[in-house]
Amino acid sequence: MFKVVQKNELNQISLTGMRALLLVGLLIQAPRTLDEIRNAFIHYNIMEEGHSDDIIRIDLNTLRAMGCEISKATAKTGFKYVLTKHPFGLKITQDEILILNKAYKFIKEKEDIKTLLEFDALFKKIAEHVVDDDEIKEQLYGISFIKDFSVELIEDLLKDCKYKNVLDIIYQKPTEVKESYKKIIAQKLVFKNDKIYLYGYDFDRKDSIILNLKRIKRIVSRVIGDDNNQCKITKVKFHLKNFGVVQLNEDENIIESNENGYIIDAEYHNDFVAMQRILSFGMNCTVLEPLEFKDKVVQKLKSMRKIYEE
Repeated sequence: MFKVVQKNELNQISLTGMRALLLVGLLIQAPRTLDEIRNAFIHYNIMEEGHSDDIIRIDLNTLRAMGCEISKATAKTGFKYVLTKHPFGLKITQDEILILNKAYKFIKEKEDIKTLLEFDALFKKIAEHVVDDDEIKEQLYGISFIKDFSVELIEDLLKDCKYKNVLDIIYQKPTEVKESYKKIIAQKLVFKNDKIYLYGYDFDRKDSIILNLKRIKRIVSRVIGDDNNQCKITKVKFHLKNFGVVQLNEDENIIESNENGYIIDAEYHNDFVAMQRILSFGMNCTVLEPLEFKDKVVQKLKSMRKIYEE
């Protein structure tokens, strides 16, 4: 936020100004205790270790006099000072909105759900501090892909996937008007093609399942973890020609390299996901194991060729 400065570079007025700027920045980021503020001041060399905490209290009152609303540090706030309002705002232009949009579209396809949530919170935070321009605020809110989803549901499902919780859910199938009940083990949230999918294990089908998040109407109940059900995965070993392994996913590992390319060991949620991934490599990929899956790929390619021939 600030560089560490030498005190002989600053007079007392400058030190007071530096403390005020740093204090505003700290409180905008998060509520802070007196010790956290003191440690930051000492770290940035704008306060001596032997100085009284009264200096910080004076700085807090200075900000209050400037129009900031800062709560007292009580047990109710965890003994932290909370900045609830301040008179400082941001001015953002249409050109800057355009740049943010382009940057976000460039990076979003390469990020996971957790990072997309952080971007969503960032855009909302920026919008909160834009002054006198409701149109810019709305545009900031509109940048995030997450805007069309329930943040609370996504956060809950991320925890469910982490602990492999058993969920009873109400789901709307795309081919049926009536909602259906499902009992699943939550495994992974995946962002793909501007959609969010929940990968899981279906107890009724006794097989893996992929659910469109927007079709999950509600979670009826959850049970923490379930070690008695082994979730199925599809393991594939394939040869990939040397065309750029930077495109490998987290569950794809290079186990051998040669002059023509790489041998990849991979794990996928099910055969469908594995098939999509293998076909995405085109002629650069040759399946080695298992033979059963290799035969499925061959049959898939034959059926695709037949469609084009017809």
